[in-house]
Amino acid sequence: MRFLDTFKNALTKKPRSATEFVGKFIGDSKRQRVQLELIRESEIIIQVDSLRQTPSWFKIFDVDKAKFKNGFVIFFIIDQKDIEKNEKYILYKNSDLTLLEQNEMFEETPIRTFAKFIEETDDPVYLGREMKKILDKITSLNEKDPQALFNLRYLKEEKTV
Repeated sequence: MRFLDTFKNALTKKPRSATEFVGKFIGDSKRQRVQLELIRESEIIIQVDSLRQTPSWFKIFDVDKAKFKNGFVIFFIIDQKDIEKNEKYILYKNSDLTLLEQNEMFEETPIRTFAKFIEETDDPVYLGREMKKILDKITSLNEKDPQALFNLRYLKEEKTV
């Protein structure tokens, strides 16, 4: 009985650290559409999407589909209205970070999507470091230990006819 309880807990264990969240995201994204979100003060700072489950990214950005087909895209979105005054945009433009950029429309709102494509990996530490490289450049965190929430958003796949 104890073995079954341990096995059940291992399968349903909730992630407790950033690395565990990224690891769970990597595993779950192989089977279903899920986005990893990093949220601070009720704002989504960055998101990660699986290119395996969301190949529509290849229609938006001109990247090598063969190279990235099972990889990930780390991205953030900024409203284009007053973008020059947006702190995240200012920090990004003053950094050495180079991301792909695309102007798009979200409903009636013009937005700009910033993205970095990552090749396939099963290493949550590697993917986490890539996320952190972007975070460090687009946020000004003065705190020693800033509070941020990780969220796994499970999305239903839309069937097209």
